Amino acid sequence: MNNDASNPAMASTSINSFDTSLFAKTTHNPSYASLTKQFSEVNNLRDYCIPVNSYFPPAQVMEKLHEKMGYALKYYPGSNENIAENIATFSGIENPATIIAGNGSTEIISWLNSLFIKESLFVPAPSFGRWIEEPQGLGIELHTSRYQDSLNQYLSPEQLVAEVKQSGARNLVICNPNNPTGSIMSRAQILSVLDQLTELDNIIIDESFIDFSAENPPSIKNDVADFPNAWVLKSLGKNVGLHGLRMGFAISNETNIAKLRKHLPYWNVNGITEMLLHLIKDEQATYHESRLKTIADAVYLSERFEELPEFTIFPTHSNFIFVKLRNDINGTQLRDRMLQNHGCFIRNCGNKLGSSEQYFRIAARPAEDVNYLIAALKIELAVLTKIEDEPMLHANLINNGAV
Repeated sequence: MNNDASNPAMASTSINSFDTSLFAKTTHNPSYASLTKQFSEVNNLRDYCIPVNSYFPPAQVMEKLHEKMGYALKYYPGSNENIAENIATFSGIENPATIIAGNGSTEIISWLNSLFIKESLFVPAPSFGRWIEEPQGLGIELHTSRYQDSLNQYLSPEQLVAEVKQSGARNLVICNPNNPTGSIMSRAQILSVLDQLTELDNIIIDESFIDFSAENPPSIKNDVADFPNAWVLKSLGKNVGLHGLRMGFAISNETNIAKLRKHLPYWNVNGITEMLLHLIKDEQATYHESRLKTIADAVYLSERFEELPEFTIFPTHSNFIFVKLRNDINGTQLRDRMLQNHGCFIRNCGNKLGSSEQYFRIAARPAEDVNYLIAALKIELAVLTKIEDEPMLHANLINNGAV
């Protein structure tokens, strides 16, 4: 990479403008494709928004995928059951019959919201938007509990169980680790919650980011089928570094899986995704190595953010960190300036229930990208701090009779 592209001060002079109005048109964030006009104007855009595995798939897998792409595009994919077998092999799930594959985890979320979650739902907030907005749109009564700064954005299982029981909600979603806060419960704590809430219709544990929580993630992927009302949701696209392919799956007992399968389109997962799953099913060792590198990147990102006194950094257990900007600096302005002046696409959480524009979720990236981000933040924070300080300085001059 040339020096200009890796230096925020130099890069800011060559980056074209991005359309920041796109942020107001979605409750998530604009896609990389929309910001770059379908990749025709990439303009050194650096994505710190989507938490994704930067080290997978390996080159040989991509080469084989390109080699066989024509077949995957031309012919129908296999059945959901066949795809589930490859998922089970890659993900270490004991019984493929407890798996159902989706066109991304959001497809499974939509089916669960439409078919299984009735009457009322409890979701700790902030959370992934599809667990908030879609149920509300379907007329489901939503109950929430707020993660608190004073508790380091952590909600204890004891508090959660008590609030769910008090609310009277019939269904519960727990993101573990939570998106966007990064807080997490242990496997024993999640199993305890399931044991204490057997009266609920459905308890969904969204483990979309759990592979990046620890060397040995506290997943209940091989426990969930023991509970009649429990589901585990998994993302695969972001985990394997190709979220554009839309890969996700759910795990539950065979009765629940059979009930959901009746409603899914027969070919709901495309042939390219099926081909990729076939190619990576025996790449567990390479994937494990990529997970550890991504976890190390998140640690490095958190350490570098400690150089920025304008931010509070919360403990995280994922491939992103959750930070809060001090209140006298405008978070939306910082987001937009980072995009326009440095090509840094960062996730401001102002459109999330239970959050505000002062909160950011920053995705882990390799060290070189993190260094660029921190340098760019230092430049923009210096500018915004000066802008915010000018009215106060002017007022002080007036009070002191200097103006």
